[in-house]
Amino acid sequence: MWSAVERRDVRERLREDQRRRSTLGPRQRSALDGLVHALKPDSMNRAYPERQLLAYDLGSVRVPPSAVVAVGEPENATQMTWQVSGMGIFVHTAMWGSVREAGQLWAAQQEAGAERPCVVAWLGYHPPGPWGALTGRIALRGGARLARHVEGWFNYRDRLAGPRPYTALEAHSYGTLVAARALQILQRREPPLSLDALVVSGAVGLPRELAGAPGALGLREDQVFSALAETDYLSRAGLWLSRRRPWEPATRLDVRADERRRLAGVVGHNTSRHRPGAGLFGRGHGYRDVGTASLHWAARATAGLPLD
Repeated sequence: MWSAVERRDVRERLREDQRRRSTLGPRQRSALDGLVHALKPDSMNRAYPERQLLAYDLGSVRVPPSAVVAVGEPENATQMTWQVSGMGIFVHTAMWGSVREAGQLWAAQQEAGAERPCVVAWLGYHPPGPWGALTGRIALRGGARLARHVEGWFNYRDRLAGPRPYTALEAHSYGTLVAARALQILQRREPPLSLDALVVSGAVGLPRELAGAPGALGLREDQVFSALAETDYLSRAGLWLSRRRPWEPATRLDVRADERRRLAGVVGHNTSRHRPGAGLFGRGHGYRDVGTASLHWAARATAGLPLD
């Protein structure tokens, strides 16, 4: 998954799937097309580095596709961030958009002063719909898969020369539950594996046994950061209906508009809402949109930089 040889094998498998595209089902074709488009150099901002396809599975009739794509070079990264999305974000419907969001975080980290950042768009679990988000079963399965990938990353980097990079999780909506379960599982390893930071936005609450106990996730209080817009009613509804606990204690990231820094405020629950040229009646900005206070502070927190 991480070495140059493994990545070459994955890209060759992708080329083979492209050759047999006509034999695939509609959802598999859509996933394949989304992956290919996200990997093209000219499919998004050319300032973003080459995208690295680390793993993917086109799925089946019953199992949705999954994929893991890195923006930047994992081998020499000084900051490594795993980006986990929430309900309704699938490879066959949102692959390009998810990789673009990873690129936006990469650019914001670099602008903040990160030396060689790498951001992984991790669509490695099968996210729930609105009602499924009220239970924790999918988060347990997704967290186990995320933990395996993160552990594999640590094992790979430990075999390379040089220090381990600053490693963080950035998660949104139901993805925050997946991230929490992954961190909990990593703490059960021998020896335990800990990350350097966790940033959550639009979180839908914590399982009761993890609430108020960042140590159970292998983190100190000052390593957990939370962003929540005043108009994010979906997050608050999910918290209330699921009877989970709030993400506390955590450093609250300001998502309001900041005229001095020319940063836009966040509206609602989505990660990407802004459309250029939308005018006065536009939909506002999401948590991961370019030019937002949320992305600005999340970039600094995930890169291990001061919140100045």
